[in-house]
Amino acid sequence: MWKAAYIETYGCWLSKGEGEIIKKTLESRGYKIVQKPEQSSLIIIHTCAVRGDTERKMLKIISSMHEKALNTGADLVVSGCLVNVRPKSILHVAPRAILVEPDALEKIDEAIESGMSVIRKYPTGMRKTLPPIKRAHTYILPIETGCMGNCYFCVGKLARIKLFSYPRREILEKIREAVEKGVKQIFLVGQDVAAYGRDRGTNLVELLDDILSSVEGNYRIRLGMMEPTLIYEMLDGLIKAMKDERIYNYLHLPAQSFDDKVLKLMNRQYTVNQYLEIVEEFRRKIPHLNVATDIIVGYPGEDEKSFEKTLSYIKSLKFDKVHVARYTQRPFTKAYILNGQVPEPEKKRRSKILSEAAAKAAHKRNMLYLGKIFNALIEKASDREANARLLQNYKPVVIKEEKLKAGQIVKVKIERAEPYYLIGRLF
Repeated sequence: MWKAAYIETYGCWLSKGEGEIIKKTLESRGYKIVQKPEQSSLIIIHTCAVRGDTERKMLKIISSMHEKALNTGADLVVSGCLVNVRPKSILHVAPRAILVEPDALEKIDEAIESGMSVIRKYPTGMRKTLPPIKRAHTYILPIETGCMGNCYFCVGKLARIKLFSYPRREILEKIREAVEKGVKQIFLVGQDVAAYGRDRGTNLVELLDDILSSVEGNYRIRLGMMEPTLIYEMLDGLIKAMKDERIYNYLHLPAQSFDDKVLKLMNRQYTVNQYLEIVEEFRRKIPHLNVATDIIVGYPGEDEKSFEKTLSYIKSLKFDKVHVARYTQRPFTKAYILNGQVPEPEKKRRSKILSEAAAKAAHKRNMLYLGKIFNALIEKASDREANARLLQNYKPVVIKEEKLKAGQIVKVKIERAEPYYLIGRLF
């Protein structure tokens, strides 16, 4: 039987890692991965459900792929977060689709053979597969899925029901193998990386200690998004681990708001002062820390005073990167029915103001790099320039040089600063 699979993956780094798990699972079952849906006997769309506009985009893509599957006779599988959030909506636009929830990825071939969807039936503890290691400079390694929070705006708790952490031994084996194969940077990813191990009686700091003590080599670990509440509990241990040059001085720490009233309405389990303490302590002990954050504007109950507080902190803290998102109502969340919904035009206004302020603040921070010399890893190269990351803190830098290759480590002098990246030349 002809077995060829076409896969499209959307969403976060965890979702990208899961896309590789799907490929590995199918290849072990005799499938060939192809680059065009027309060449396949199986089409898989691994979805994201984080926002309302994302959901609409996903449903449009699923509908289009359903039509192609009907024309070619291919099976269509929809997997990922949207499956547990909007199963009926998916089947409305793609009646023949087979649905597979995020924690049932390794059952995808069984779902195809039976024609039966797998939704909320597969225990997270049965996850066993990690992505294969390719001979590339970057390896995306999921270490956990699910979270310990219950934010009122987030549909993720519905999409990924339980916290599940991969065993430390398996993670260490994968990292050791990746380094032996020449991988230069390893992304530890998850829904909330800081939650790693809480279901196994361990934690992220213990995992990092194991990695650093048992895996030698010239590599870098990039930690994925981490919730402030759990970081606050592990603050000293994380800072100590990050002082090792093998861990990027990079911190993705979503604030969502800098107003305690709004944080409470969001059911975030920390205060503004606790968040500030985390950032200040990291920056005090790790001077070149690269800090990214996420902010939601127009959350129900966010009035002008609340917004101005957030704007003020964005200006003063000078984050390296701020992801600004307008609040969108998500199904089955408590925020959906909160009073004080903000009109869309006002959300757009606040988003524009905050984004502009964040860009100016980030530009000022990047100016501190001018004239300095750093080692950098080339991630992508063209005939005229290369995109790289500083080995110290994962800061993006464009290098105006020819004949560079992905995976190379070079020395670069920073000559210009843009809001969200640096520009340099080989030194």
